[in-house]
Parts: sequence; C-alpha cells; structure tokens
Amino acid sequence: MPLGYIICRWSQNQGLIIPASYPEKMTVDLDDMMRVFYAHVTGAGAEGNVVVRLERSQCNVASYFTGMDSADPIMINLMLSYGEDPEMFGEAYLKEINEEILKYTPEISATNMAQSYEVIKRLKEYLKLALFQLERLKSLTKEQKLAQIYSSEKGRAILEFLQERARPRKELLALLEDKLGRIIANIDYTLEPFVKTSLVHQDWIAGLADVFLFLKSDVIISRIPPVKLVDQAKRGIPNPFLGKQYLDALKVFYAQYKPTVEDNLIVANNLMNPDKYDYIVLFREKPYPLNKIPKGPGESFKFIKNMLKSMEEDKVITIVKDKKGTEWVFLLSDLWTNTFYPEYMVDQIRNDRRQGLLKKEVALMHLKLLEKEYPKIK
Repeated sequence: MPLGYIICRWSQNQGLIIPASYPEKMTVDLDDMMRVFYAHVTGAGAEGNVVVRLERSQCNVASYFTGMDSADPIMINLMLSYGEDPEMFGEAYLKEINEEILKYTPEISATNMAQSYEVIKRLKEYLKLALFQLERLKSLTKEQKLAQIYSSEKGRAILEFLQERARPRKELLALLEDKLGRIIANIDYTLEPFVKTSLVHQDWIAGLADVFLFLKSDVIISRIPPVKLVDQAKRGIPNPFLGKQYLDALKVFYAQYKPTVEDNLIVANNLMNPDKYDYIVLFREKPYPLNKIPKGPGESFKFIKNMLKSMEEDKVITIVKDKKGTEWVFLLSDLWTNTFYPEYMVDQIRNDRRQGLLKKEVALMHLKLLEKEYPKIK
C-alpha cells in the first residue's frame, strides 16, 4: 500500500531539503533520501523516474526527479510498502499526480515563510487526496484491472511473451528485464492482475523445476458507442433536439475512429483514474446538465470542470448545448475492455511442439487449460 509522499528540493547552498511530506508522522532517514537522489544523478542527472529499495526504512520509493538542469530541481517520492511495484498504480496516473504536485513547489519560498506555510498546507491537502486515490486503486473492477495491465509497458510486454508460448517464471523475468532494460524486484506484484482477471494460470509441472505461466485468455481494449445513450437519444431523451445533436456527434466521431496502441493507452488511463472511472460509470446511464452533475465527497465544481475538460480532450465525453444554451455532458465513447478466447494459441502450441520449442508436458497442460477455458469465453 502507499505509505506517503516526501517532496525534496536540491540547491547548491542547502543541499537536499524536505519542504513537505505527508502524513506528518511519517519519518525518513535523510541518508535514505540521498540514496534516492544519487540514483537519479548518477550519470547525467536527467529528468526521470527511478524505483529504489530502502533497506533501513523498509520500503520502496517510486521517485520522480525534474533533473539537475531544471530551474528548481525537485524530487517527488512516493513511499511504498516493501517490494511493492509502482506500476500497479499506472504510469500515466502517477505522472498526472506528479504534475499537480509540481504546481505547488514554485510558491514554496525560503524567504517568505508565511506564504510558504499556506502553500505547504494546500500541498499537504493535495497529497492526502492523492494517497486516498492511490489507495482506491487496490479495489479495481475487472475492467479496470485489464486496463491496468494494458496501461503498463511491463504488462504489455508480458502479454507479448505469453502470446508466443507458455514460459517458466524465471525465463519470463529474464526476458522482461532484457526488454525493459531494468531490474524487476517483485514479479509477483506484476503478475497479480493477470491471475486475478484469469488471463494467466500458474502451475507446477512434475519433473520441471520452475512454475510455468500459461495464457488462458487474451485482452481487448477499445472504444464503443454508448448503447444505452444511443437508444435514449433515438427515443428523444432527454429531448429530441439534444438527441439529434448527440447522434450527429457520434456519427462524426466513429466515422474517423481507428483503434491504435496510442489511443488504447488513452482509454486505459481514463479507466485507471478512479475519479474519471466514477464519472464514466455515471454517464453510461444518462447525460447530465453540466451544472447538475453529482459531486463526490470533497469535490468542488472547479475540480469536476477540470476533470471533464481532460475527458473531453481525450474524446471520452462531449458537451452538447440545448436550445436554451444549457450545456449537457454526454458520453461520447464508452471505454471497453474484455477478454477473448486465444484460439491462435492452439496452432502455436502444435507448431512449437513440432519444432521442439515446447516440452510435451507443457504443451499438453496448456491445451487442457485452453479446452477448459473455451466454454467460459466463447
């Protein structure tokens, strides 16, 4: 689980300082923070992310650094439980949080303590909210878990390797580290969403030394027209004028829509965002006037408007005006993930067996798993 945030600033005069952290009771050894800092600056000291395991503090740190060449070198440290992988939260969502945190840091001044106090207070309120949202990511729906897999570079790489053939865990780990160019500390965290969504089955095979990973079903991610809203619009709901305007917007969008990896990542990242997902689920049922959208606990109208603007830019929602000029929010594209039966695996298993790339026991187990899975997915 996420333990907290520690924000660090580097200056030539003061070295590494910690202007803000949350929760207040969380303490961290400055030497540990220096270890994280050195992990960033080794080499060019460029902008980027690192994951560092801290033995003394008994935690992992997912750290983002703005770079030594930035006007104000800032290090944002998400403190995690020991062995926890930050990719479970989604790369794009963590980036979004980091960008929001950076909006506060220019106002934290060493010379104006009163101003800094107020900014740090607001920053800590945001850090509290960010940790709450990250905690929510532990309770994902199945469609969100599938999006979580797709949104991660590591998750997509695992799919690619297992779409080729069943593999021992150690072999998969070596392939991943080679492809991604980094050490993977805990493969169990990475595989967890694959197992929970029944994409992958893990099992021992008598006489073989390692656990094998078998792909049982594959994942598809895309945009589809919101069926319920289309039916409502055709029946003149919420009124005939709005219905026609909405249907016209759908025709224009889907006439040009083509699924791509880049667009699928936009789909996955919207599903992964807890706030956006709540509103996607809400808008699947019916459109809402912009000024009457239900607000979640602690959400301001400004917060909702900014979030909806982002969703509009991603072509998830569209704003339609009625005859009085009132703005209505419609779901433009329902974001859809699902599993399907990997029929292609049957021929691949046979070919790999003929070429000696799979042991007989592995091939037979995979075919039995696929045979058992077929009635569930077809």
